[in-house]
Formats: sequence, C-alpha cells, structure tokens
Amino acid sequence: MRGFQSLSPKEFDEIEAKVRAKLGEKLKTHRVLREEVLDLIQQEATLLKYPIKDNELCAFVCKKKDRVFVYINTFIPREKQVFAAAHELYHIWYDQDKLNQTEILNDQVLENETDDVNELKANLFAAILLVPTEVLINEIISRGIQKDSLKIEDIVRLMALFYVPFKTIVRRLFEIQFIDNRKMREFLTVPDRDPQAGVMLVRKRLQLNDSTQDRTNEVYFEKLVENAISAYGKEIINERKLRNILSIVNESPETMQIIESGGEDEWDSIMGDYDGDD
Repeated sequence: MRGFQSLSPKEFDEIEAKVRAKLGEKLKTHRVLREEVLDLIQQEATLLKYPIKDNELCAFVCKKKDRVFVYINTFIPREKQVFAAAHELYHIWYDQDKLNQTEILNDQVLENETDDVNELKANLFAAILLVPTEVLINEIISRGIQKDSLKIEDIVRLMALFYVPFKTIVRRLFEIQFIDNRKMREFLTVPDRDPQAGVMLVRKRLQLNDSTQDRTNEVYFEKLVENAISAYGKEIINERKLRNILSIVNESPETMQIIESGGEDEWDSIMGDYDGDD
C-alpha cells in the first residue's frame, strides 16, 4: 500500500512522476536538496522572507500583476521553512489557480490536517522532492537501518540529513513500504516540538549540530537592497530614503559600504535631507 492520507495510489504515482520529471529538468536527480528549494523558488518567483512570531503561519504564494510572490515565515524552524517552500513550488508548477487566492499556508495544512486534495498533493510533492525514494533507500542501506529494529534515533538522524520535519520522514518510510501502517501511526504520536520530550529530547541526546531547528528570523526581500542602492547611485532617492529602505533588512549604508561612517558630518547630511515630511 502506498496511499498518502486521502490520496489514491494513482494520485501518488502521478505526483511521484511529477517530482521525477522536475528533478530531471533541473538536473537535480538522486540528491538531497535541502535549502536549494529556495533557489528553485527564485527561478520562478520573487522571494520574501520575514519573521512573524506565529508558529501556525508558515508561508503563502500569490500572483500580482503577472508576478508571482512567495513568502516564507523565518520565525518557524528551518526544516519547516524548507518544507513550506517545497510545498509552494507545487502550486507554482502544477496548481496555477492557487496563485490567485493568496491563502495562508498554516501548520495544520503542512500536518495534512486538511480535506483539500490539492494541498495534500502539494505536501506529497514536497515530501518526495525533499526525500527522493532512491536517496532514502540508499541512506537506509548505508546506515544499516533494519525494519524490525527501527528507532526514533534513526528517524531523527534522517530528519537532520534531509532537512524535513520528523513526520515527513515517518510518512516517507511508510510510502516506500519500509514500515507498515501500524508502525507509522505509532511514530506519528511521538511529540516533535516539545523541547523536553520526544524528537527534541532525542536530538539533545544525540548532540546533533545541524541547523534544522534554527529559527533564522531572516529578513530578505529579493532585489530590494540591490534596487535601493542603484536608485541612490542614480540620485533617484536620497540618503535618508536609502537608510529607511535598508533598515527593513537590518542594514545601513555603512554596513553595505556605500557611505563611510562620518560621525557628526554624517548626521548633518541626514538632517539636511530631512524636509519635515515622511
């Protein structure tokens, strides 16, 4: 059985075929993508990353004036950021209607707690894209992982390798028929976000030093800095406006080496640009 939630075996095969086709097209077969999915996003859309302190809010994709935008919440753990990005790639490539809806991708949807077939397909697409069948099987063999002695520690190590949530690895092990439905459901009950139990506790004991659980809180607006610097160089905007724009991404003209730090003279220059209006 290779079913995935409410998706049929036929739908599963169709999604896997789509993943194989895309990986082949992008020359990325038989490898672990991890954060390379963000590069794929940038080939198709304008990427926006900003931290919003909400564990439920993960991402969204939308289309405005023929431009596609993808937003990723960098407050959530890095592995969930990666999975959310891969999820949105499905909508960009295979579900164009979704681009006109601008719906927030929340944690419940990523956990497959939805009846929306297209969202389930996007989750499956993301899971196979990030954890390709052949690569997963090879890792199982090379690590000597056995069906009858599979432990949480084995899954946590695979989770760290592929940069995906714990439950994603569990479901992928079921999908490649390495574990049965009973075992899958047993592992899915393991707490995966409690810092004092389950997955997080196992990570501590294994002393894993990967960055999958980092809340990066990164601020990134694609081409914002580049365009602002260009506009300043062409005298389209003044220094004060440049500072305001760069402050959005926690930078300044000095950190970008556009203007040398000049103390009092620098302040006079800024105030000279100020005309009393925002």
